[in-house]
Amino acid sequence: MTGRLRIPAETEPHACCWLAFPYLEAEWPRNLSAAQREIANLCRGIAEEGAERVRLLVRDHDVRATARNLIGESSRVEYLIADYGDCWLRDTVPLLGHMQGGGLGALKFRFNGWGDKFMIDGDDAVGDWVTNTNGAKVVSSNLVLEGGALEFNGAGLCLTTESCCLNPNRNPGATRHAVEEELSRLVDLDRVVWLRRGLEHDHTDGHVDMVGRFAGPESVVATAAGREDPNVEAQREITADLEEAGLTLVLVPSPGRVQGEAGTPLPANYCNFYVANDAVFVPQYGVAADADALTQIESAFAGRSVVGLPARELLWGGGAFHCVTQPQPVCP
Repeated sequence: MTGRLRIPAETEPHACCWLAFPYLEAEWPRNLSAAQREIANLCRGIAEEGAERVRLLVRDHDVRATARNLIGESSRVEYLIADYGDCWLRDTVPLLGHMQGGGLGALKFRFNGWGDKFMIDGDDAVGDWVTNTNGAKVVSSNLVLEGGALEFNGAGLCLTTESCCLNPNRNPGATRHAVEEELSRLVDLDRVVWLRRGLEHDHTDGHVDMVGRFAGPESVVATAAGREDPNVEAQREITADLEEAGLTLVLVPSPGRVQGEAGTPLPANYCNFYVANDAVFVPQYGVAADADALTQIESAFAGRSVVGLPARELLWGGGAFHCVTQPQPVCP
């Protein structure tokens, strides 16, 4: 290991979790209030069942009032008025971790709106606001990337996808070797496991947090290819890549075809869960596979309760629970 910052596994203790409350009608033209309810449910769950402090960004006093009304009273939820774009803090806020020598650190990538597709005022500045607020020491990278593109086990292993990291819309001409060198310069890293791609119909170009998540140092939650899954070929390829890397797989069922506008498939999956201190929060889509997914994920996280919460409305915006959360670890 060589870098200056260790990104802990999500299963390690958290001091708090950062989220942001959606408020832009233009970004949620059909379902803003429904997306707000799902974020509120998640905030309340993390605070109560997850036993974790929530630091929730709200755009102004009116948005704070809406959020507080939906969440209800909780001593573990703090409302912070801030300038931000949308709710996808996993990607717009630096990944938080432990600095060598002690203290909170933040791994900051360059951000270009998911490959110049979605530029929202405030998304490029909210990361600096959060790190200034929590006093993290920033470790900057030249890579154009988002937090959801990387999955760390806290012990030197990282998962990522070529379809995102090496995409010309982010890092033209980049190679696996160049990305690994840059990451090793900044973070504790022994090995990168490369998946060739993520999900189809995922506007992030295949973030790994939609397809493979660590449940232990060598154990990864992934999706079993289902016959009704629009990503059946991608899922087979992903599990093959993980098996070739020597990782132990915990396979969850596919939710199948979850449709958006005009019948377009959405990137539905159960891997986009959030691991809080005392509970794991798993997206649910109102389909037959929901219950089985909870059972399989529960088998991977002994000692934590597993909670299913509705996430179909958030999925219309492109993600689920991992995409909207940014955990701040407890620093030794």
